[in-house]
Amino acid sequence: MAKAEEKVRSFSGSDADMIQASRVMQGLFVEDKIAFTNFDSEFADPFAENWLQKIEAGNTVAQDSLYVSGQTELTKNVELKMTESRDFFQMMKYFIEKAFPNRKEIWTQFGVNDYDKARTSETKMIQFLGVLHKTAVEFKTELIAAGFSQEKIDKIAALLTELINADYEQEMSKKKRPAITQERIEKLNECYSIMQKVSKAGKIIFANNRAKYDQYLLPIERIVKKPEEPAPATP
Repeated sequence: MAKAEEKVRSFSGSDADMIQASRVMQGLFVEDKIAFTNFDSEFADPFAENWLQKIEAGNTVAQDSLYVSGQTELTKNVELKMTESRDFFQMMKYFIEKAFPNRKEIWTQFGVNDYDKARTSETKMIQFLGVLHKTAVEFKTELIAAGFSQEKIDKIAALLTELINADYEQEMSKKKRPAITQERIEKLNECYSIMQKVSKAGKIIFANNRAKYDQYLLPIERIVKKPEEPAPATP
C-alpha cells in the first residue's frame, strides 16, 4: 500500500502573514469585483465569499504552537501523577516494612525491587501500581493493622486510573498532531491558491495602473529595495 503523500506549504513566510495578506487582498478584490467579473466570470459571486470562508478555515485550524502548548500541559499532568505515585509509594513502603519486618520475600511481592525501574517510566509505573494494589488487597489485614488504612489502599487504584488516563491523553495527543498539522497546511494552501489566482488576474486587469497593480502582488513579490548608500565624500 502506497504511503500517503505528506503535504507541504505552497507559500513562504509564516502562516499568520499569509492569512493576513490573503484577507487584505480579499478586501481589495471585493472593492474591484466588477473589474474582475468583467475579466472572467469565474470571479462572480460567490467567489469572494468562498475565498473568505477559506481564509477563516485556515485561521481557525489549531496552530502548531497552540497544539504544542496543549501537549505541554498533558505532559505536566503525567509528570504530576508520576510524582504523586512516587511519593505515595515511599510513604507506603514504610507501612509495608512495618507490617512485614525483615520479610523481604513479601516486600518483593509488593514490587519493591521493581520500583527503581518504574519511577522514571509511566508505562512501568502503571504496571507497578497494578501489582502494588493487587498485593495490598491480598495483605490488607496486615497493612491495616500496621496503620495503612483501607482508604490508602483504595488510593492506589485511584492513582493507577489517573496515571493511565493522563498517559492515554498524552499519547493520543502525540498521535493526532501530524494529522492536524496536515489539515492546517491543506487549508492554508487552498487559501493561498485562490490568492495566487486573484493576483495573476489582478496584474493583468490593472497592468496600466501601477498603484492597483501593486495591490495584487503576492507577499513574495513585494521586494523592498534598500536605499542607495550615498557616495563617499571626495577628500
